[in-house]
Amino acid sequence: MWLNRFDKVIPLALGLTLFLCGGLDLFIWGFVISTTLLFHATASINSLAHLFGRRRYETGDESRNNLWLALITLGEGWHNNHHQHMSCTRQGFYWWEIDVTYYVLRVLSWIGIIWDLKPVPDVAYDPARQLQRIA
Repeated sequence: MWLNRFDKVIPLALGLTLFLCGGLDLFIWGFVISTTLLFHATASINSLAHLFGRRRYETGDESRNNLWLALITLGEGWHNNHHQHMSCTRQGFYWWEIDVTYYVLRVLSWIGIIWDLKPVPDVAYDPARQLQRIA
C-alpha cells in the first residue's frame, strides 16, 4: 500500500543515490539508460509476444510464449501462459521456462517480505485442456 501511494519515492531515491555515489555518469548509466531499456523491453512484450513464439493455450488472442523475450524481460516472454492464467505469480510454468522475476519473488516470500503468491493451477498442466479454449 505504501508503494502504491508513494510510487515516486523509490525511483527518486535510487536516482539520487546513484548520482551521489558516482556522479552524472553513474546516474545516466545506472538510472536513465537502464530504466529506458527496461521500459522498452517490457513494452515490446505486448507487440512482439503476439507475433513470435509458440502457443500452448488457445486464448482468443495471438499471445505466444517466446524464450528470447522471456530472457530479455526476466520472464514476461511466457505471454501465452500469462494470458491463460493471469493471476499466477509464475509465468514460466515448467522448469525449462526461465522466469527470473518468479525466482526473485520466491526468495522475497521466503524472507517474509511478500506473501500470498498465487501458484500455477493444476489445470494448466492438463494436456487435454491446453489447446482448447477454457471458458
